[in-house]
Parts: sequence; C-alpha cells; structure tokens
Amino acid sequence: MSKLVPYAVHYMFDGVRQHFFKLAEQFSDVEAIHSASAHAYPDSGRQIAAHANLETARIKAQQLGITHIRWNEAI
Repeated sequence: MSKLVPYAVHYMFDGVRQHFFKLAEQFSDVEAIHSASAHAYPDSGRQIAAHANLETARIKAQQLGITHIRWNEAI
C-alpha cells in the first residue's frame, strides 16, 4: 500500500502569494505547476496538462500569471 505524503505548494499569482497543501504518493516540478494552475483557476479550462514537459509547463504557467512555483514536503 502506498503512503500519501503532504506537500506544500507556494507560488505567485499575478503578484500575490498563494499556497496550498496536497496529498500525493510522489510529487514533481511538473505536478506542482499543474496543481498551481488548478488552484489558481479551479473552474476554468486554463489548467496546465499533467503530462506536459517541464519547460512547456513553465511557459504556460507564466502566460497564466503563475510564477515562482516552489514545493516541499510538509511537516
């Protein structure tokens, strides 16, 4: 059985600091960018595809006003 780990995701959205927590078995930079876009645009089609490569995800995030994305395992 896989263990869910809490992760904290921090980002800037149009110059305003945002953060949230997410439970996942594993996490990556692309998953953090995808999750930040889903957090910033919860009811929109502006979310970044989870299968996007890292550079594409970063470019799309910047176009959506999402920058400075950081994540870490929450304690």
